[in-house]
Amino acid sequence: MTEAVRTVANCAGTRADGQPCGAPIAGDDGYCYSHDPTRSIERHLARRRGGQNSASAARLRGLVPPRLLSVYGRLEAALEDVRTGTLTPQQATAMASVARALVSVLTAGELEQRVRDLEGKGDGP
Repeated sequence: MTEAVRTVANCAGTRADGQPCGAPIAGDDGYCYSHDPTRSIERHLARRRGGQNSASAARLRGLVPPRLLSVYGRLEAALEDVRTGTLTPQQATAMASVARALVSVLTAGELEQRVRDLEGKGDGP
């Protein structure tokens, strides 16, 4: 008794190491999900959703003081923009420099407020 041999067509894409992909094709165009050029936006959005919902990303955002969340969000977006080429590394460096200065000013202000609060509590009757 012979069994029918099922052949599965492989993706026409190339892996990052230069080797043929080898994954089964996902549509009629001859590519797997990862290499299908018509699904690049879908893949990008899926990666973005995955990154935003990962436990480590959520923990990291939780460590950012609430008043700096918008700065963090802009720097996070700038990182992605540098990766995609819509923002130059020099522009991102300038953004990071301004953000560091902003954090320094806020930190100094918070420390001064703490000292004032402590000094005010020590002046009691």
